[in-house]
Amino acid sequence: MKILIVEDNPHNCQLLEGLLAPYGSVKVAVNGKLGLTAYEEAHQQNEPFDLIFLDIVMPEMDGNELHSLIRKYEKDQGIHDEESQVKVVISTSKECANQMYASFSLGAFHYFLKPYHKEELDDLMDQMGYQPQVED
Repeated sequence: MKILIVEDNPHNCQLLEGLLAPYGSVKVAVNGKLGLTAYEEAHQQNEPFDLIFLDIVMPEMDGNELHSLIRKYEKDQGIHDEESQVKVVISTSKECANQMYASFSLGAFHYFLKPYHKEELDDLMDQMGYQPQVED
C-alpha cells in the first residue's frame, strides 16, 4: 500500500510516518502544494497512492483546497467511483471541527484527531480494512 502524509508540523509528520510505516510505503509532503505534486507524480508514474492523511491547516495551500484539487484531478482522469478514488483521512485538532466538516463534503473517508496515538490509528486502519504488512 502507498500512503501520503501531508502535514506541516515536523513532529506530527515524524510520529504519523512511524505509526503508518507497518502498513506500507509512506511518503511525506510538508505542505499542500508539495502534496499535490506528489499526488500527481504518483499518478503519472502509474503508482497512485491508496491513502492520504491530510492535515487541514497548513501554509501554502490548506488541506481542503488540496482535497478539492485531488477530487478534481480524479474527475478529470475519469476516476468517478469511490472504490477507485484515493481514500482521504483528515487529520486535525478539535479546534478545526468546522473545517473538518467541509472535508467530508469533498469526500473524505475518515478523520483522525491530533495528537496521534497508535491504538487509535490501528483501530482506524482496521475500520478501513487495512492491516499491517507482515514481513517474510
